[in-house]
Amino acid sequence: MFSRASRSHLGEICLSATNRRSFSSLASAASILPSLPPSTGFARLTDRALILLYGQDAAHYLQGLTTANIKDFTFDSLGGFYTAFLNAQGRVLHDVFVYPIDHPLGLKGKDGITSDKPGFLIDVDKAHADILRSHLKRYRLRARIAIEPADFHIWATWDDVIAIDSKSDIAPSAHDFGCVDPRAPGMGRRILSVANISQALPGEETSVEQYDVRRILKGVPQGHREIISGEALPHESNIDYMSGIDFRKGCYVGQELTIRTHHTGVVRKRILPVQLYKPNEKPPDSLQYEPSSNATLPDAPRNIARVDTRGRSAGKFLRGVGNIGLALCRLETMTDVKLTEEGNQWSPEHEFKVSWPAEEHQANEHEVKIKAFVPEWHMNRVSLRSRHQQQSA
Repeated sequence: MFSRASRSHLGEICLSATNRRSFSSLASAASILPSLPPSTGFARLTDRALILLYGQDAAHYLQGLTTANIKDFTFDSLGGFYTAFLNAQGRVLHDVFVYPIDHPLGLKGKDGITSDKPGFLIDVDKAHADILRSHLKRYRLRARIAIEPADFHIWATWDDVIAIDSKSDIAPSAHDFGCVDPRAPGMGRRILSVANISQALPGEETSVEQYDVRRILKGVPQGHREIISGEALPHESNIDYMSGIDFRKGCYVGQELTIRTHHTGVVRKRILPVQLYKPNEKPPDSLQYEPSSNATLPDAPRNIARVDTRGRSAGKFLRGVGNIGLALCRLETMTDVKLTEEGNQWSPEHEFKVSWPAEEHQANEHEVKIKAFVPEWHMNRVSLRSRHQQQSA
């Protein structure tokens, strides 16, 4: 992917820093909500970690474990890709970014496997990095691979003025690994660097919490707190919409249920961005983050219910920041999306709530109302898929 000369300077960067505003400080306390992210900015993703997988069988090995088609991403092509590891029942274990490299950074494994074979850097939720390493070793058998942690800075960059959606915009220089973030329009790109390159990136440096606000507003789930490991289904987690699944590739762990759902099933629940509001307030007309919000958030994933009925659960609130969050929603209950000709049960007058037990010194339980919003890019991905299916037929 990169020349040996380029690799020797890994971490250097050539972008000029334009329209820079200095990053003063992060929130000093957990009670202080992050401010709105800037239109042009970057954040170091300290909640992510990297695993280096390399060896003669590395590509073949990953091909049997991930939802992406590794063969589509050669070591001569630019950038990485988004994908997921599933369990045998088709549930998501880890959502990851994978970056192919033609020479794994000059490392040599403890078992003697040399680094002169292709390899991959796997970008995963930091809290589950050790679990993913164990998962990779579980299926290793006689595969000639080495699995080790890797020490890189992981950055997310974005520019809402200049769209970043082509391979030519993947990385700021040939000395770094990176890829366009394909999960939703405007997500920008990801960059891996050995050195701290913050002085060379354009825009304003932000905290990872501000990046999360931006991501949640776009309806992009990430990590085990939002895509619950061992429970979440890839379609319900929008991994199919986020370019994380190749439905034409061969066998991999968890493929059977995933393919069957794609071709014959109806996906009735999906993770959507939601806004929280107080019981005495009117429902919001649009999704908007309020840094000054004093909304009380559920302390764990909690069921969503209709305010005026005792019907079945309408979904599950997963995680929030201030007055916004992500929730697994029943589409025909909480939105106007029509999945079948039978129609749905949603009405503009319907309101939904999340309730959870109060602390010992409080008499009443906590309650907050919640409204789901369907991102426009969801509908665009549905239209694109329909055209592809018609062309295939």
